Amino acid sequence: MKKFIYLMIAIAGMTLPAMAQVKTYTIQSSVSGLEGDSFTLTIWNGQTQSVIKRAIPYVDGQLYYQDTTSVPLLVRISVLNNGLSKPGKGGTYPVKSQHIWLVAMPGSKVELKGHFSDFSEVFPYGDLENDILRELTQSYFPLLNAVVNISVELARDDHGLSDAAIKVKKEEQAILQQRADAQLMAFLEKQVSSIAGLYFLNDSYLRKRVSNDQLVALVNKVTSDYHTNQFYRSLQQRAEGAAYDVGKQIFEIKSSSTPDGTLFNTNVWKGKFYLIDFWGSWCVPCINDVPHLKEMKQALGDRVEILGIASDKEERWRKAIEQHQLNWQHVLIGAGDNDFASRLNVTGYPTKILVDPNGEIVYRSTGGGKTSFQTMVDIINQWK
Repeated sequence: MKKFIYLMIAIAGMTLPAMAQVKTYTIQSSVSGLEGDSFTLTIWNGQTQSVIKRAIPYVDGQLYYQDTTSVPLLVRISVLNNGLSKPGKGGTYPVKSQHIWLVAMPGSKVELKGHFSDFSEVFPYGDLENDILRELTQSYFPLLNAVVNISVELARDDHGLSDAAIKVKKEEQAILQQRADAQLMAFLEKQVSSIAGLYFLNDSYLRKRVSNDQLVALVNKVTSDYHTNQFYRSLQQRAEGAAYDVGKQIFEIKSSSTPDGTLFNTNVWKGKFYLIDFWGSWCVPCINDVPHLKEMKQALGDRVEILGIASDKEERWRKAIEQHQLNWQHVLIGAGDNDFASRLNVTGYPTKILVDPNGEIVYRSTGGGKTSFQTMVDIINQWK
């Protein structure tokens, strides 16, 4: 009996430190120039997709928000100030400098201070994580704003600039973008061990501002006190996923996030070709590829299987499968080991990965279109 009690105490001792405590965090502001009467929050926890909370009313004319969390959060606040809009011919130019950024830690109190010009000069104060984030945004955002302002100017029908003047503007813009990229890279080199560093490294990699080699090198620099953080774990998965290119063996994909809830495992396709199609109901090129997927399957029959892996909301995912009659195997991207997009380093949609009967990746492409399907059909037909 004593041995059993000692064992239970030992187990409790191992698990209790890992149990994160849920605490309240508070966001408040003393910001000049706020317009409208509400703001929008977009929240990332490093694991799930961003959560958007819409139309949160101002309190006494200022930003105020309270919630609870057990993990660090990266928060983006969007306000409706007219001067922040960057109108272009096809709508508006989205740019990070239009928004307010902060880190919310369990139990933290974040004070937002500053004003709005033609971008958000509002920055967070309150703890070390926000000091680090502010180090980036105060130097990086003015450069981003200057880059996009040139795009806005050149998009106007009445800009009245000669071809020579336009060339000068574009050269100036390229220099500003290089300075912005250098500023961001210098920050990542110095502060990758932070919530802001981890978030902006992932974002920059997805936007192809950071190479595979740079990603791996920076992930390896992250200090051990961040290794249990989900922002780090997602990045680590992506860095490991960079190895899954043509010529590499793929890992076993298994998931019960299937339309009928049964467990699926790619091991059932050993000895066969299978195509992994990363898609989403929101992705127009993904949906445009559906006829090509059906044609390929019809042409090759049981010589190839298809696995659709979706980044989507479950309801929309199910509806799209039914609406477009996607009669092949499907799983939904989840977190951790089920975040197959990170594990296979998918940085755009659609992405196609063709696996041969030996479990080796023989083709990989990002972007839609018929040409890639013909290439895959040729690879399968030439297999011996």
